[in-house]
Amino acid sequence: MAPLEEEQEAAILSFMTTAYEALARLETPDFSALFTNQTQARASESGIALQIGLRTLIDGMDYSLTGYSYTLNCGQTVQREDGSVEVNALEASVQNFSQFPGVDSERGRTFHHFVLEESEDVWLIREHMQYDILYGQLMGSESNWRGDYSQAYIDAMPTYLDELREAHAARETEPNENLELPAADEPYDRTAAVTYADLYAMDRNPDWADFSSSGGNCQNYVSQCLLAGGIPADPYGDAIWTYGDGVNQRSVSWAGVISFLRYATHNTGFGLVSLVNAPYYTGQPGDLIQMGTAESWHHVVIIRDLVTDKAGHTVDYLVNSNTTDMKNYPASLYGYPVFSLTRILGWNYD
Repeated sequence: MAPLEEEQEAAILSFMTTAYEALARLETPDFSALFTNQTQARASESGIALQIGLRTLIDGMDYSLTGYSYTLNCGQTVQREDGSVEVNALEASVQNFSQFPGVDSERGRTFHHFVLEESEDVWLIREHMQYDILYGQLMGSESNWRGDYSQAYIDAMPTYLDELREAHAARETEPNENLELPAADEPYDRTAAVTYADLYAMDRNPDWADFSSSGGNCQNYVSQCLLAGGIPADPYGDAIWTYGDGVNQRSVSWAGVISFLRYATHNTGFGLVSLVNAPYYTGQPGDLIQMGTAESWHHVVIIRDLVTDKAGHTVDYLVNSNTTDMKNYPASLYGYPVFSLTRILGWNYD
């Protein structure tokens, strides 16, 4: 592994700055001058176009940027036999959305793969992949991020964006009046849960195992938030949710999104009281949003704040999560087509 030369670093920084300036203006960038492979350039343009589509999804919300900063942590840099340079990096960023003056929306652990090559004494980009939900679906179960999905991404992006728009429109038509919530013996301490969520959205509590590199830490993090909000671990009955005394003694529901949903759906008696698949825009800080595709759930986040329109109606949420790490980040920008709200009410003695 060798450090990047100044000209190689400049090629990557030019790409990153061009991308963020495009997001600031909500205009699709032109990457053609930065790439030797124009299919790869168009794929990266399609990735930004997808993000812009998400940022213009909600009428009346201004998700252009008033400021941004980013860092790239290059974990692997390899000189190839043909003289090109392969770079894998994790990006951490702070974005300031026009909609939220004074709010830092943080995002961490965004994966980038670059291949740089010298062309006429100038270093340019031959390959680039920034992992997002669409790339994940194209890769499938193999998660082969080294494969060339550039043309497939270009072809799939417009249809996928239409799918996201249709899903958003469907959520907006959900009825949310006269919602009956189950009663709980003890209330959920939302403030304590969100305070904990803020502490460890971009970090990890050293007292807990971290599953970021083995399937993701999102549910493990959210379970810790619920515990901080006063929801007791539940080792009783057929539906359990418990961390035990060690990693091997934790229930699958503690760190698994689908298993936690099963627990929340079927638990009776002692422990968590919740409403699964509640009307999407009835959430409150401390509630959970599960995210996924038509095939399966993949991710869960905790609501930190409500995003409301001029009439005071909730139109989005600012959320925190682990893997990818996010804090104060709009839920609508994640890029999953399917969302489900789980209301957390408290817990019962028996």
